[in-house]
Amino acid sequence: MKTVAKIAGASAMLIGLQGIAYAENGNDDKKEKVIRFSSLKVSGSQDNHNSPQIEAMEKPGAYSSVGEDNKLESVDSLLRSLPGTYTQMDASQGQGVVSVNIRGLSGFGRVNMMVDGVSQTFYGSSPSEFSHGGQPYSQFGALVDPNFIVRVDVSRGQADDADSINALVGSANFRTIGVDDVIFEGNNLGVRTKWSYGNNGIGRSGMMAVAGKTQAFSPEGSLGVLFAVSGHNIEAHYRNADGISSEEFGTNKTFKQKPNSQLMKLNIKPNDFHDLELSSRLYHNKFNSRHIDNNDYYLKYHYTPFTELVDTKVMLSTSNGQQNFQNHSVGVLGKSEAKSQSDAINISNTSRLNYGGTDFAFTLGSKWMRTEYRKKIDTSSEDEKTDGEIQEHNTFAPSGKQDITSIYSRLKIERGIYTANLGLNYLDYSIKGFKPACDQRVNCFPQWEAQLNLKERGFNPSILLSAEIIPEFEPFVSYTHSMRAPNIQEIFYTNESGGSINPFLKGEKADTYQIGFNSYRPNLIVEGDSFRFKATMFHTKIKNYILSESYLLCVGGRICKNDESLTDEDWAGINPNFNFYIHSNSLTPVTMRGYELSMNYDAGIFYSSLAYSQQKTEQPTSISSVIFGASPASQLPERYATLDMGVRLFDEKMRIGAIAKYTGKSYRQESSMELNEDGVMLAHMKKDDKIPTIIDLYTDYQINKNILVKFSVQNLTNRNYSDALNRMNSSAFIAEQDTKTQTARGRTYVMGAEIRF
Repeated sequence: MKTVAKIAGASAMLIGLQGIAYAENGNDDKKEKVIRFSSLKVSGSQDNHNSPQIEAMEKPGAYSSVGEDNKLESVDSLLRSLPGTYTQMDASQGQGVVSVNIRGLSGFGRVNMMVDGVSQTFYGSSPSEFSHGGQPYSQFGALVDPNFIVRVDVSRGQADDADSINALVGSANFRTIGVDDVIFEGNNLGVRTKWSYGNNGIGRSGMMAVAGKTQAFSPEGSLGVLFAVSGHNIEAHYRNADGISSEEFGTNKTFKQKPNSQLMKLNIKPNDFHDLELSSRLYHNKFNSRHIDNNDYYLKYHYTPFTELVDTKVMLSTSNGQQNFQNHSVGVLGKSEAKSQSDAINISNTSRLNYGGTDFAFTLGSKWMRTEYRKKIDTSSEDEKTDGEIQEHNTFAPSGKQDITSIYSRLKIERGIYTANLGLNYLDYSIKGFKPACDQRVNCFPQWEAQLNLKERGFNPSILLSAEIIPEFEPFVSYTHSMRAPNIQEIFYTNESGGSINPFLKGEKADTYQIGFNSYRPNLIVEGDSFRFKATMFHTKIKNYILSESYLLCVGGRICKNDESLTDEDWAGINPNFNFYIHSNSLTPVTMRGYELSMNYDAGIFYSSLAYSQQKTEQPTSISSVIFGASPASQLPERYATLDMGVRLFDEKMRIGAIAKYTGKSYRQESSMELNEDGVMLAHMKKDDKIPTIIDLYTDYQINKNILVKFSVQNLTNRNYSDALNRMNSSAFIAEQDTKTQTARGRTYVMGAEIRF
């Protein structure tokens, strides 16, 4: 808060100085100034529908966007409707936890998930009565209320300044509702409400936002404020297409939840040169035997004086997450809690100039980020030795601190129809944490307890070239080298105390090549229509891929890998009291490749959009995902597609459409481990049951500018299926049962409305 106060004070001083200079120049009638602007490119579109999607399709590179949802779809469905984008579904985490999967990878460091530009580091651990020993399921996620989301932007495989720092394959940014999303243009006050109700366990939800905006400080200045609240009432169970209740295969009474969120934003704009925004976003939920709280705060300052050499942005943010577990909800750990805190500072400036008919834009910035995880365990044993062993020999909420310091730069060169984006960033990370002493029978380094401090640094270049040859063919090609630091959860994984910690773990590095093109054709079929198409082919090679593997204690205290390298002598001397699950770097690079297509056609009365992805993204399976549920399997279906088409009636005020969701051959994680032919215990992915094409119907009617009503029928044909990458279908040591029961919702009806004035 002291830092925020200093920046606010400095901003006020800059505002005053700028105003004085402006007044002095305005009073000097004798001085003449010549202002030279760089060339301006103007592009337009005959349609205004789905503008975020259109913006992304016009941008060179693998970008996708989706605007505010009026089709009553879930956030998971929205993200899965984008090419190359998927989600990790885990009903045990609770409403609002979104885990974005890009091209088969997910998690903090592999995908940079953001809310309003603030990186999300929440690591949810949810108790499960179906898992072995009461161990929790855990995964990274962004905690954001769906009612606040007005736009999602996804970037895959290329460098995007600060968004790409410590992001291996891409980023996803959720933008929340702002002052201008509530107030009609020309008004000073505005109120916007929305509500929805669905049967089959979806329940009720509602949101109210109040905003005010007025001219202040100067003729060009303004002062805006927003306050929004949102709440949900969600049932514990639902029924699948066969009428079987979900309580029989994964939910219990603790799944009934009433999450609530609050959002506050203050925007101060003294004139056209200064823009200051402060935001606070709060989330609370009581769910699955735990209390969940997550709070985000940020300060953004944008300085754009009357020169093209200065376009400065500053952002300070802090994010806090906390989970309080009820007594014995996570096995023998009693009343426990897990906390996380992430602080970040991001400063950048972009300078623009024109020389010899060529436009240059140079961006230079720096981002610092500190993320810390802490846990508190209250054991119930009266034996001090037993309590100590429980404290050390468990994988619940690993603790430690990760510091990331970076400098990033980008030079954009535009000449005629050609554009080059040249990027270079420098990443320096350190990871600190406590390593317990190893058992005396185990040879490890260091043998004693120690404070670890792992460090690594590197340069990450990137290049993206594009050409606007003709509107129907605008090709682009890119190369990006990226890296990410290991997570606290990977290094300080203490299932066998200090023996299962790897002090030599390295970060992952990836080389991504992409080639594709954008296409735009107006008046394709009828006068006034528009057709857009984007195609991208990618190839990514990841070195030092991190996975957890099984190790045993062999003769002489040696930790040996549980694979075919073990000799008969090793097996004869194995100590059966130890089984280490250690995160290590794969010696073999992991390769991902595929292509992505997106299409949009809009003729006013008729519209359609298609997103198609086909990839081969098989990665090694971590054994910890089976034993402790530490990281869910992330192997994507071989292909998937979403087709959305409909018509607009009554002067385009009413929309009636259908969404078809196709999923090709998919895989799910085995619920238990198996011995291979060499006697090695491994986790496996197996082919899943065929997923049928799911069809949703929707309609909305904009009665007037103040009232919008919505209705949808999800899973119209009432098909019985299991979602791909759904944690409920690959639970750790789940009891053997008919897989048909581990399925998604059957036919479901949802209605909603929005009132805005």
